[in-house]
Amino acid sequence: MKSDLRKNPQRSMGRYWLAMSDASAFTLVRSSISIADALRRDMADQAHIVTLISAPEVAVQLLTAAEAAWGKGKATHLMAQLVDLRGHDCVCRARAWSLLRDTIASLPTTLWAQEKLTARRELIDDIDRQANAARSETPPLPSKLEVMEQQWRESVQRGAPQR
Repeated sequence: MKSDLRKNPQRSMGRYWLAMSDASAFTLVRSSISIADALRRDMADQAHIVTLISAPEVAVQLLTAAEAAWGKGKATHLMAQLVDLRGHDCVCRARAWSLLRDTIASLPTTLWAQEKLTARRELIDDIDRQANAARSETPPLPSKLEVMEQQWRESVQRGAPQR
């Protein structure tokens, strides 16, 4: 191939372009699998949720979302493919949505066709809305006054002397 390129570069250029294209696609898929593996690990470590599918299958779902230009309204479908959020508290759900958002944002933008980059933005926005909805369900932290009042009530119920 090397000598053929020197003799007739126009004839062999197509093979080189094809090889470079294949290498680029291979790199994108390999990085997607790495990102999917990181998502599975983070879901288990940070959100305490085990994914339903393996890392390559998660990568396939992420690549499908990019190729099909999933946008607004597809976030819940994507999350349902990855994990089952039923039975988890709002903090775990919010963390899972945040991790999915970070994952989609970290995927190479070259996975989306140039004219479909708005779908990527819409998907990220939809995931943000889901994360915010889960966060809004979390109870606010009690103030110092509320903590002191609760301690006082507990001490009165136990019959302990008041301070």
